Amino acid sequence: MATATWICATFLAFSLTQCTSPINSSKTAFEDSFQPSPNPVIHRTGYVLAYDGKTRHASWVYEELTEKNLEGSADRLGYDFMEDPLIPAHLRARKEDYKGSGFDRGHLSPAANARSSHETMKDTFYLSNISPQHPQLNRKYWLKLERHVRDLTKIYSKVYVTTGPLFMPKKGKDGKRYVRYEVIGENNVAVPTHYFKVIRGLKDYSVETEAYIIPNKPIEKDPPLETFAVSVEKVEKAAGLIFEKREIPP
Repeated sequence: MATATWICATFLAFSLTQCTSPINSSKTAFEDSFQPSPNPVIHRTGYVLAYDGKTRHASWVYEELTEKNLEGSADRLGYDFMEDPLIPAHLRARKEDYKGSGFDRGHLSPAANARSSHETMKDTFYLSNISPQHPQLNRKYWLKLERHVRDLTKIYSKVYVTTGPLFMPKKGKDGKRYVRYEVIGENNVAVPTHYFKVIRGLKDYSVETEAYIIPNKPIEKDPPLETFAVSVEKVEKAAGLIFEKREIPP
């Protein structure tokens, strides 16, 4: 009997291993092409992202930040948003999708984290790294959270941060819970209901963790960030991701 070959890929920060087992190891390469491909994971100078073809933007973006790699003179002026050539054309967002939508093209890996080089800055403007954010969130409270992350590099030797969109349920008038969200443009770019950040700071071989879930709407009266602090497990449940190793019960 043929022995199945296991193919495993471990991603840096999550301690997350994804494994697939072919149904039949004797399949030909032609037959294997019928199996759907997983969401692409793209490695760039300043970040790694997993792209979601349904939403037309990343499901998560991962960065490793230090006080030193945030230094530099690259400026966002002169860069424009652009389609990601690593994404199949029919699954991409386009600039036109955002035009007249009422939403900002919000960075998941921020341009302000990419001052170290022009290449790093340019990479943040791929639309795979962009998500429709309410302008009053993008320009105010979300900016506050991004600055908080950068400030943490003055405390920790390295800061690991994962950012992504969420599509969370809400109770309808009939008492049932629904996941409902707007889409924009000809390519149906999904507008998240919320966003998350999971932040880990490394200092002297110890790690401290912060996690936030923030609604995609204006945040009134500028409350402290702790208002939106949650457990990592809550982010895991909402995002369908695994950030912490656990024993899986039989």
